[in-house]
Amino acid sequence: MNNNEIIQTFRKGMPLYNKNLPIIFYWSPKSGCTTIMKWFYYQSGELSEALNMDKWIHTYRSKIQDQFYREELVNSLLSNQKTIYKLVRNPYKRAVSSFYATLIGTVENVNLNPKITTGLSFKEFLYYIKEIGVQPGQIDTHISQQYVQGEEELINHYVKLEDLKSELKKIEKRFNLPKSPIKDLSKSPHHFLNYMKDDGRHAETKIPLEFDGDLPSYESLYDAEAMQLVEELYKEDFEVYGYSMKGF
Repeated sequence: MNNNEIIQTFRKGMPLYNKNLPIIFYWSPKSGCTTIMKWFYYQSGELSEALNMDKWIHTYRSKIQDQFYREELVNSLLSNQKTIYKLVRNPYKRAVSSFYATLIGTVENVNLNPKITTGLSFKEFLYYIKEIGVQPGQIDTHISQQYVQGEEELINHYVKLEDLKSELKKIEKRFNLPKSPIKDLSKSPHHFLNYMKDDGRHAETKIPLEFDGDLPSYESLYDAEAMQLVEELYKEDFEVYGYSMKGF
């Protein structure tokens, strides 16, 4: 697979690009994408414009960035003009976030949604997506694995979401970029973590589609079987990005 073919495999989720910045940032849904977009647009000077268009930062990306920068971006990628990063996330936690996104209707996949009626358990969710597959192009990008075959031919550095604050500070220092208010940029009312306060054993608990109140925590949704399913489904994410399969 040549570089041009690799670029095309990313389909949705074109990386963040600005001709005046020395970096390009790839991202995946449910892997800190909202935070990295705010940070990137802060550095490019586009953040105010983006938030004035819509408080949902993805609106600006889809209407402006993808529309006007695509050809310029591809040329930059092919010519290796900039340092290329990708933001990645622990697959155990991302699987939970994908699960909740499915319940609230963020995920669009006709193969999955008809099976959901009054609610869905985390373990049921994992078995459903196992039937479909998680390779890019097989299922909604909020659920598919983060790794794209051949991406390492393009990407110079991986940044783990769990280390995002310190890693962005390093990038700012390395490229002499303005110091950003990372803590403020990472705040978002749509983060499920704000509601994940219910401990216990919930791997097989049906969560209603229109949930209200506290949600099960990351740890409470996992038993041995659920962990094994996530490890099997997202094996390449664990291996390529260096995440341990011993829990989180």
